[in-house]
Amino acid sequence: MLKDTWQEIGRLESIFLEIVEDPTKKEVLLYPICYCQLVRKENSFEVELPKLVSCASKTFHTFRGKWQDILLELNLFQFITPRGDVFYGKDILKVSSPEGFRISFLPEYREVFYEIYSKFLRYWTVLSKISSYSKRNTPSEAVYLASLIFNEELYGEAFHYAGSQALRFPKEAPFFKAVGEIAEFYIKLSERKEFDTQHLERALELIKDLGSTYYSVNLDKLRKDIDTLLKDINRGRGYFILKISFTLVSGHGKGFLKRLISGLISKLKDIGGRRWILMNSGTVCSSFTGTYWRRQSGLPTHA
Repeated sequence: MLKDTWQEIGRLESIFLEIVEDPTKKEVLLYPICYCQLVRKENSFEVELPKLVSCASKTFHTFRGKWQDILLELNLFQFITPRGDVFYGKDILKVSSPEGFRISFLPEYREVFYEIYSKFLRYWTVLSKISSYSKRNTPSEAVYLASLIFNEELYGEAFHYAGSQALRFPKEAPFFKAVGEIAEFYIKLSERKEFDTQHLERALELIKDLGSTYYSVNLDKLRKDIDTLLKDINRGRGYFILKISFTLVSGHGKGFLKRLISGLISKLKDIGGRRWILMNSGTVCSSFTGTYWRRQSGLPTHA
């Protein structure tokens, strides 16, 4: 289980948290995702390197970089020569062409293959919900992103991200510390099978005076859910997976492109007057964004 491989968890977390700070790099995740899909398709941990390079690079839209540099930076893979020799690390840079080589996860990652695959898919889910162009240095974006990470049950990542944001935004520290406390509750539950309810109680105390809505987060519901979870545990009813809800007024859920198009449509309506009323603006927006996102679909579909 991943709980027994803390070094590996740290490596995966560091990859994710680095990309969170610069979402334009999220497409590097296509290499481990494509690799996992090829492994499942071919039922072998060793896959042909040209297939991996082709699978990952053909879906790139914004990020550009040499595949050798990307694989070296990920530090998850080893190469196998036609003679069966194995190498990894900086020796990857000596390979000028993928032809004739095979590739696999390093042994320690093969042991937890499906858990790693699941993690990378959840990383992609989080990163696909944020704009590559949104600013990382605003409390609003940080609160939203911390909540997304937590909701994907990436508790180790949520704990570390929330901790760093508490230092970055001291005024918002109570919220981020609360997220960290709840994440730690689930981490301990997963690792030790114990209910350390002190983390939930501290989280409840931290957010008790933050109002009903905190940026885009519905704190009324969060407080109620934490209280319910505590009561369930104390009464021996077990536990449930808590999620952070957002308010309807939040514009984050629309995504960058949809917000942009909605704003353009609003301006066109002001300019066009009654002529625009003859058109269904919602349909236009839905059709346009739907077509765009289908073209920009990041996950490979052919594996």
